[in-house]
Amino acid sequence: MTVTGDETLRQESIDILRQTQAKLEEAQAEAASLRVLLAIRTHQHSQAWRARQLCAAELEAVRSAAAARTVPREADQASTEAIARAEARTDAVQTVLGAVLASLRFWALDRRRFQALIVQASRATPDEGSAAERHAVLLAETRRVLGRTE
Repeated sequence: MTVTGDETLRQESIDILRQTQAKLEEAQAEAASLRVLLAIRTHQHSQAWRARQLCAAELEAVRSAAAARTVPREADQASTEAIARAEARTDAVQTVLGAVLASLRFWALDRRRFQALIVQASRATPDEGSAAERHAVLLAETRRVLGRTE
């Protein structure tokens, strides 16, 4: 059997078409997985933003309650301490949210950069006093962003 030039060209075209189709299917699968990853990261960002809003609302409630009442000096110190702790929690959530935003790249979250920013913020946080409350919030929110439940 003899093969003509047209038949050879047709066979090559079919092979090229199959290869192109396989590449297209791979690209579509990768795009689908990236959409899922983006949806997960967007959800985590939304959760961190909501947590920040709740801390800010709690801080505002504590401030308004402290301003509304006239209490003895001991209770005033307790409310000042509560305000300082609420501010520390709010700052910690803002730090985590800022680290998430600074670590977002075109394709996903840069986990190493995010963790480095959190470590840097943790080192800058004092170990004593009301500001030490930040450590617990930084740890909890970082685990939430990274998807760890340990």
